[in-house]
Amino acid sequence: MGEYYRWVNVDRKEYICPNDFDFGNKKHESMGRGNTFLCALRELLSKEWAANHVIFMGDEQPVLADSDNKTLRILYGHTVQAGHPEDAFDTVIDTYKNVSGLFKAAEVIVRQEIRWFLEDLKNNAPMMYNEYGVNILNPFDGLFLRNGQDFRYTVNHTKRVYYSFEETKILCLDHTENNFADPLPILMGYGRISETGAWVGDVIGVGDEIPEGYKLLKEIYLDW
Repeated sequence: MGEYYRWVNVDRKEYICPNDFDFGNKKHESMGRGNTFLCALRELLSKEWAANHVIFMGDEQPVLADSDNKTLRILYGHTVQAGHPEDAFDTVIDTYKNVSGLFKAAEVIVRQEIRWFLEDLKNNAPMMYNEYGVNILNPFDGLFLRNGQDFRYTVNHTKRVYYSFEETKILCLDHTENNFADPLPILMGYGRISETGAWVGDVIGVGDEIPEGYKLLKEIYLDW
């Protein structure tokens, strides 16, 4: 089946899932520039996820106790607290909240998922999990109200660099230019199937203006 990914905020213990936006969960299936899933991510990065540690996390890679990466160290601490040492996936599923339902673009799938959860709850089905953290008495309150947003710049505040599709060449490994893919899932990716992204552990942000002193990345390579 392959490794499944989601965007995880280890500071707020929240995540969003590609499947909720009708995209595939594998690493490269939600990389299209300006898609509704990545626009939801950027909307979060511009508001409540600003200055947080975020990662595009696969479900097959453990986090180790001796990691010197800040994001992974935070996540490892959560695995210990949850009773799943090094098991990042089970920790996120058991203790984090899926906030995909904040967005209109996820309404069709998330609404159905919540209905199934409520039906299981009614029938006392085993392994009921309130993935979206809904209020059982008013389960759709506050959901599906927001739109995603795109921005001109994606910024790495830790490294003080940024990229823009207007100014940065996105290249495949054979040096051909790619005009479709957004490299952010690769830069922030952590999973079994590929090397840890170069930006994992950094604080990233978005904006239409560049902070003073930040450097443009002229080229970024994809992993194919």
